[in-house]
Amino acid sequence: MANVFIKLRRARDRSKAESLHCSSGDEPQTHPSLSGESATCRRRVPIVHSDLFTCKGGVDVPKLLRATRMSLLEKAEFLGGNVLVEESWELTIRMPKDPRHGPYRVRVRYLASASRSSRPDPQKPVALDKVRNIPGLMTILEREEVTP
Repeated sequence: MANVFIKLRRARDRSKAESLHCSSGDEPQTHPSLSGESATCRRRVPIVHSDLFTCKGGVDVPKLLRATRMSLLEKAEFLGGNVLVEESWELTIRMPKDPRHGPYRVRVRYLASASRSSRPDPQKPVALDKVRNIPGLMTILEREEVTP
């Protein structure tokens, strides 16, 4: 019986793990190079991509955002688009109990609209000034696409 209580206590402690949240903001953003009426076509298709990363040693948020954005851009190309507009992202970093040895779990959700343009896609996420990193040398142990 004591083992059951110990397992319940451990499960409760794991659910209270510290998390760090950040996002691009309340409103979707478009890169300045793609702003303006003639920069993109009017037809836009909203798409979403979510990834769950398991990292060790630290978390380099811009790299994870860039990887997720590239997957989203591949979806846009499949739909006939060549740029992403009206972008937004949200990110949650779940901290390990022991930051030196435990893995960080990072959930990235990236939303955008696929469109066509004669201008090239900027190839970088919006609102990189709002990221919060975990210092250290990041090693990505696993990447899993999750349903949004």
